[in-house]
Amino acid sequence: MKNFIDNVFSDSITKLENGKLNYNENSEKNLIIIDKSYFNSEYSNNINITKCKEHIAVFDKLHAIKTPVLYWFEFEHSEHKSSNIREIYEAYRNGIKKEYNADNYRNTSAYKKEFKKDGDVLYVGKVETGFWGRIVTHLGYAQSEKTAGMQLFHWYDVEKFGNLKLNYIVFEKEMKHLIVILEKELAIKLKPLIGTY
Repeated sequence: MKNFIDNVFSDSITKLENGKLNYNENSEKNLIIIDKSYFNSEYSNNINITKCKEHIAVFDKLHAIKTPVLYWFEFEHSEHKSSNIREIYEAYRNGIKKEYNADNYRNTSAYKKEFKKDGDVLYVGKVETGFWGRIVTHLGYAQSEKTAGMQLFHWYDVEKFGNLKLNYIVFEKEMKHLIVILEKELAIKLKPLIGTY
């Protein structure tokens, strides 16, 4: 039994090391700047953002990822007003909460009551598969309004608060159970404005 347990730990450590190596080698490639071009009312109704000319290359790359991903949204510049952003998000969320039949209803990400007012990170998340779909939801363009996410298009003002940087780390498929722990640890350290950790 001792050898079996040792192997489980060794395998987990190897998978974590591989993820760390992947991040170190690809951190600049695995970065997407979410600028005003990602915020367009046409993406809500008429145009699929994943197929539009402007963003198809990004979403094709994300669509090819079939394994767990750890990701975080951070502000491109530090001059933002974190508490103001949080207030705007709370107002948006409270305005649609439990209005399931309203035309503008979207299920939103939860948040802790206490938050770091001068933080540089908006959100930390993970997904076992389908990373591209998770990003579509966070942007606010998911086909199902019941899928929870930040719904950025509906409340985030790029002109006022600046671009967001979406960073991500791709892991091996066997990491799907460990990625939950990594998400929690990263969120505890980064203290995002939105999220439950």
